[in-house]
Amino acid sequence: MLFQIKRFVVKEGYAETVAKGFAGEGLIEKQPGFIDMHVVQKKVHRGDEEIQVIVRWDSEVDWKNWEKHPEHIAGHKARAGMPKPDYMIESSQHVYELQSKK
Repeated sequence: MLFQIKRFVVKEGYAETVAKGFAGEGLIEKQPGFIDMHVVQKKVHRGDEEIQVIVRWDSEVDWKNWEKHPEHIAGHKARAGMPKPDYMIESSQHVYELQSKK
């Protein structure tokens, strides 16, 4: 099992804006090997906010097939060259492989 984790740090008051971007069903849910997606917000009382999007895949092959999917690529190309929103402080993505499960 593979975990794709996207992390977004945004200015105070904008976490919900980022989370809404991942709401509803999209193309990813129809991809072979997609298990589920969770959007979580770090508990913060004030200051910068953090959102993580955790996507579980059956395998690395399934995730790579999604990354190479023409519609997925087209979505990224459509945003290429656009400035990031002014509320976005930082974003990153990491991929983890499950080592044990209880």
